[in-house]
Amino acid sequence: MRDSIFEVEYHPGEEVVLRFKSPRFWWLPDSTKQHLSVARKEMLLALRSMLDRAIERMEEPGETKERKRSKIKVQ
Repeated sequence: MRDSIFEVEYHPGEEVVLRFKSPRFWWLPDSTKQHLSVARKEMLLALRSMLDRAIERMEEPGETKERKRSKIKVQ
């Protein structure tokens, strides 16, 4: 039996789906629970870092692609 806190669904070229499952580790030794708790915190910190970067990129002043007018001579 395999318990996982996260479930990741990824299809290349599409979105990444993260599912957070409620952990049920009552049957595991305390040392294992501690390792899993630290791992869960690290995953959340990684997710925070990804979200922070995505927010920063949205706030960066982007180069607006302004359409330039061109003058055409008509005879």
